[in-house]
Amino acid sequence: MRFQVLGPVEAWRDQTQVALGGPKLRTAFAALLLARGRVVTDSRLTALLWEEPPATCAAQIHTYMSRLRHLIGPYAEVVRQRPGYLLRLPSAGAAAGGPGEEPAPRVSVDLLEFERLTAHGRRAAADGDLDAAANSLHAAIATWSGPVLGGVTASLAEGERPHLEETRLTVLEERVDADLALGRHAALVTELMALNSTYPLRERLRGQLMTALYRCDRQADALSVYQDGRRVLAEELGIDPGPTLRNLHQSILRGDLPPVAPPRSATSTLTLVPPAAAPAPAAAPLPAAPADFTGRGEHVLRLRNLLAAAGRRGDQPAVGAVVGMAGVGKTALALHVARLLAEEYPDGQIHVDMRGSSARPRTPHEAMTEVLRLLCGDSGGLPAGGDGFDALYRGVLLDRRALIVLDDVADERQVRPLLPGMAGCGALLTSRSRLSALAGVRPLVLAPFAPGEAYDLLRGIAGAERLAAEPQAADAIVEACGHLPLAVRIAGSRLVARPHWPLARLAERLAEPHRRMDELQVADLALRDALASGYDRLRPSAQRALRLLSLLDSPHFCVWTAALLLDLPLGTAHDLVELLVDAHMVEPVEEGGRGRPMYRLSGLVRSYLAERAGTDGSARERRAALERVNGHAHDRPVWEASA
Repeated sequence: MRFQVLGPVEAWRDQTQVALGGPKLRTAFAALLLARGRVVTDSRLTALLWEEPPATCAAQIHTYMSRLRHLIGPYAEVVRQRPGYLLRLPSAGAAAGGPGEEPAPRVSVDLLEFERLTAHGRRAAADGDLDAAANSLHAAIATWSGPVLGGVTASLAEGERPHLEETRLTVLEERVDADLALGRHAALVTELMALNSTYPLRERLRGQLMTALYRCDRQADALSVYQDGRRVLAEELGIDPGPTLRNLHQSILRGDLPPVAPPRSATSTLTLVPPAAAPAPAAAPLPAAPADFTGRGEHVLRLRNLLAAAGRRGDQPAVGAVVGMAGVGKTALALHVARLLAEEYPDGQIHVDMRGSSARPRTPHEAMTEVLRLLCGDSGGLPAGGDGFDALYRGVLLDRRALIVLDDVADERQVRPLLPGMAGCGALLTSRSRLSALAGVRPLVLAPFAPGEAYDLLRGIAGAERLAAEPQAADAIVEACGHLPLAVRIAGSRLVARPHWPLARLAERLAEPHRRMDELQVADLALRDALASGYDRLRPSAQRALRLLSLLDSPHFCVWTAALLLDLPLGTAHDLVELLVDAHMVEPVEEGGRGRPMYRLSGLVRSYLAERAGTDGSARERRAALERVNGHAHDRPVWEASA
């Protein structure tokens, strides 16, 4: 079966096209393919499918996913994984089939094939094999069958099309470089003229046309192309050509144009070789850190000092860990610090999403495979597993100064085999778990922003003038967001999307707890989804405890209150509350009288749990719990009553 997004969104079974129907089903299908096996949240699907979501949007999404399962099964699996859906394709190993097993149906995706061929072409170019590079890059461009994402909704097309088109043009330019280096300039002139007419502001294409014309003994035409480009840039952008194009122009004027250098990959990749001989990677394939990263100065300094010392001295590995609740900014902090450590870890910075908050976290073996693929460029020659695989992982990291960012770790067992034991290597972990059982690791517990930091983030997103005009409303917004970075970011993004709104309007909406979760979502960001992924991973008894604790009039409570509310012995209730503390759903705040511990549920968590209480629990259970607490109110210990 063949799936297409680099053109009209289509599915083909052999030579027969699958009837995907209208734009909404095609949009849902394309969104799952573009996610590359990651969860597409319900809120993201809703934003892509409707400008004004109907009341039945959840049911309609369910229908679309059921329809997709019918159309593409058994070739691919549409999986419900809260807070959304993902598309699971058969792996290469599954497609081959095991001994005595029927091979699984083969599935190809044009986007994945484009990326595979592009990577192969770039590796060949880096190795100096220009013929192989040109052939692979030609094949990569050939996977495109028309304007990308044809037949989907405007929301998906407008959001995804620009960067996909930019990627195609970059690969096309690399392919032209390879052809020029092979002396194919005469065949390129007509194609490059058409490309320059379509993309007159792309200086690299203009330089390639000038080079091709010059090598065809058309020096005057090459100079004319430069003058046309100079005029277009001045008229359209008010700028002159860049230094690369200017230098090329001068070389043509002098008649000493040097040979075109072989194209090289923007991110160097390595062929898998024995660990001792493997060269160090030159790239840092990290996701982009937020451009408006705010605050956390003390945390940044602490993590940087910890990891920089090991990377600089090279005498021992270092492991930093950032833990905290959903939406508190763990990943943003880790990526920001990792970027600052580029000089200390020159042999590579690797990011691996451990998917710890999903229904299926990555196994240590899967994560090792990802690290080796990024360091070595190919996973085809890796052993299947066992001691040999672990030894290869350690061997590849040997004598390297590399930093591995293991993001969204589920627990200690998942990450312990991945921690570097080599001098000079470092690891930076993020997790919603405490990770307190990792030897030698002191996790940094990240709390929500201080009020000033939350205000600074909102100001950076929504604009200083807007906040200065309504300072009280701005304070009310960050307070309603509980100073949680994700919530503040969503609120700021909503203000950007509604420039005609006064800040007071959003503040009024957020002030109503029952609608706060609905207000704190924009595009593919939804606080409800972030909190749901943590709630859903709890065992049923912990979920019940959270729902009932949210019924209390005060966000503060002690173990005695929890025991009454849950109808549990004091010791059992204490253990359950501490489990919720470990999951960062409940916060220890202070000691009550006689040293009794006190706890707190944040306003955002209470708002979310109020929704779950109405769907996951019974009204009878809620009434009985409150009656137990109210019936013993006169028995409250002094230290509890004072709270």
